[in-house]
Amino acid sequence: MTVAAPAPAAAAPRELDGLLRRACAAATGIPSGELPDAPTRRSANTPGEYTSALPLRLAGPTGRDARDLAADVAARLRHCPQVVDARVDGPGFVTVALRPAARAALAPAVAGDPGGHLLGLPPRHRRSGRADLPPGWALSSLERAPDPAGARAWARADARRRLALAVGTATAADVAAALAEPTETGWRDVPQDASVGETARLLALTGTAGARVAFCRSAADQVRPGETTGPDLPALPTPEHPGAWARATHANPAFAVRYAHAHARTACERWAAALGRTRAPAHRTLTEAETAALTDPAAERLLGALFDAPAALQAATRRNQPHILVRYLEGLAAAYHDWWESHDVLSGRAADTHGPRAETTAARLDACAAVAGVLHAGLALVGVSAPTRL
Repeated sequence: MTVAAPAPAAAAPRELDGLLRRACAAATGIPSGELPDAPTRRSANTPGEYTSALPLRLAGPTGRDARDLAADVAARLRHCPQVVDARVDGPGFVTVALRPAARAALAPAVAGDPGGHLLGLPPRHRRSGRADLPPGWALSSLERAPDPAGARAWARADARRRLALAVGTATAADVAAALAEPTETGWRDVPQDASVGETARLLALTGTAGARVAFCRSAADQVRPGETTGPDLPALPTPEHPGAWARATHANPAFAVRYAHAHARTACERWAAALGRTRAPAHRTLTEAETAALTDPAAERLLGALFDAPAALQAATRRNQPHILVRYLEGLAAAYHDWWESHDVLSGRAADTHGPRAETTAARLDACAAVAGVLHAGLALVGVSAPTRL
């Protein structure tokens, strides 16, 4: 018989920021809503540890020593049920370690609302039901561009426009609601008439999705002659030199990310159904078996990549650089493939509907659904379709 672990809030960026802000508010007397922004960052080396510079930023306004203030905040955090420990680091940072159950709860939380997670929306600002996409969401017809350089400029403008809408105060909720409704999408995305024009001939080789990823993958708007963004990945592919962008292999980042989405969607929908398995409700108390399944080393790396999604989007929009989001999606896809290869995700028999084995599978299906949702949302923000079947 399995024992349910405590049900703390999921270790999502917004929830962690709220936890730290409440502790800082209690330590300083400053209302939480008046505190400066200081995003919480996860440790790259120690799973389950997260660091905030908020006490350091508050030292000046409060006239307190930064380390003393951080120690006060850490002491308050230790009383939170989801916290294992909290300590002072450096000149006034506070580092908090969360219980495994809180870290594991990120997977079902993201699976339940991947678009809202990526956009960093608080639950009260998220909308259910069908949403009308805001003006400016429509994509340019790249095949009509006069040449690949023109298509590249259009693709980057499309991505920047969508990123701005995704974080806009008046439009973010509608975008998140729309991103929560993935539609059946196939792999073929070449123009109907690929014989007219240089750009159309390029898209016939790379597909529109491959071209958009290629065009958005580099930081610079102006491409240097021969510039690449990786092995055999020209920053400006042409019909004569499309490079790996024309290949359906993992050497092509566009293919790798779209394949990861299709794989994760197929796993949590079709393969699981064939074994008689379904996802458990997103808002539930995780059992010990579920928590263990989501906190082994490979799963921790995958959850870490999911945790980083809002920060990647915020950085991409703040710097007006779509390549930041593109590179993030590539990293998430790689973490997903590493995790899948290290586990028998859909383990057991169809008859195993209860007990630790079924619970382990349910937790891993949450991870698949979370990855599929974030990849779908992220690809949509840069104008790329996400195939739903392998």
